[in-house]
Amino acid sequence: MIGSRATRGALLALLTATLWGVTGAMAGGVFDVVPPVYVSQIRAVVTVVVLVPYALARGTFKVPPQLWKFMLLGVNLALVNVTFYWALDLLGVGPGATIQFLAPIMVLIWMRVVRGHPVSPFVWVAAVGAVTGVGMVTKAWALEASDVLGVAAGLVSAVLFATYLIYGEYLGKSYKPLQIAMWGFIFASLLWIIVLPPWTFPSDVPVAAWRDLLIIGVFGTALPFIIGFQALRMVASGIVGVVATAEPAIAAVSAAVILGQQLEPVQWLGVVVVVVAVATAQRIGLAEVHSPAPIA
Repeated sequence: MIGSRATRGALLALLTATLWGVTGAMAGGVFDVVPPVYVSQIRAVVTVVVLVPYALARGTFKVPPQLWKFMLLGVNLALVNVTFYWALDLLGVGPGATIQFLAPIMVLIWMRVVRGHPVSPFVWVAAVGAVTGVGMVTKAWALEASDVLGVAAGLVSAVLFATYLIYGEYLGKSYKPLQIAMWGFIFASLLWIIVLPPWTFPSDVPVAAWRDLLIIGVFGTALPFIIGFQALRMVASGIVGVVATAEPAIAAVSAAVILGQQLEPVQWLGVVVVVVAVATAQRIGLAEVHSPAPIA
């Protein structure tokens, strides 16, 4: 990456990965009292509660044209969050977060097949390495029934995360980060309210869990999504995906510190294999990367 714009975009992507990794571990700690679907719901609602007043205060709350584009984004955000949390709940934070980071490999495949962007043959070798690493971190040779469901949730989340990267880059060419995040989560919240009406929410949630849910909503959703969409305006989705590979390692370390979830040596090796494979594939595999054109 050359140039201050690309550098700033990469740093923003790293900050996003850090916030997601730490708050992902916090989310894993509340699943005993709040099911993952409700954690996803609260995450979306808190984000709207934070972003709408902020947009109103700045005078930037405007209904965008082609609102249907944000409806699609809202569906993606709702589904990527809940499948990610299912994977964390069923597999543990480290393995669950690692599976989702097959997404950058999927982005590269999409760039090659759909965009016709030159991608090095090395990408396919790295893809095999990434899948192997996921097998190590999930201990695929010893998976039980609940683990298989967790792996399936992680794989679905990976596909949805890849879609988010590509679609977020596309929206970033026409809309500002605050507008994208706000309207995306407005529709995600509406979807959750229809699927899970407020009166179905657990009534015995302790104060400590509510505190964690608010932190997850503000610092694990509202703030990092604005930062992430800003990064996607400054540097291409492939590079954002490279930097985002820091999240599994951050999540695994955070889970060890916050929750006491320890990984075995082979699982730590799997995390390293995934991070190296995905990051190297994107950094070397792309012949050239262009940043999205900034909007006025």
